[in-house]
Amino acid sequence: MDEKVQLIDDEEIITLFDEDDKPMDFYEVAVVEYEDELYALLQPAEDIEGIADDEVVIFRIEETEGEDDDFFYPVEDEAVQEAVFEEYLRATSDDECDEESCDGCPSAEGCDKKK
Repeated sequence: MDEKVQLIDDEEIITLFDEDDKPMDFYEVAVVEYEDELYALLQPAEDIEGIADDEVVIFRIEETEGEDDDFFYPVEDEAVQEAVFEEYLRATSDDECDEESCDGCPSAEGCDKKK
């Protein structure tokens, strides 16, 4: 497992609020460190308009000293979204990647096991 990716396997709900102050509940799938920033991959815990049940949304985490709550900021830069998601895929596919063949491996392009 990549040390820059922490998989979250508990069912704790994270509640975020949209611009209309409406609460939205998410499960935290993973935390990824990318370019010295932390990013959370969140999956909807309820139906949220515009987000599929199996889709993840990426937020930049800003940790606050002396406070219990961190701040989550949506990542709008598609290049950063893709890079963070690729880090996640690379870390999670290491356990599943077959050294003989990387066919079907989500990180086959950058797989260091590929022969």
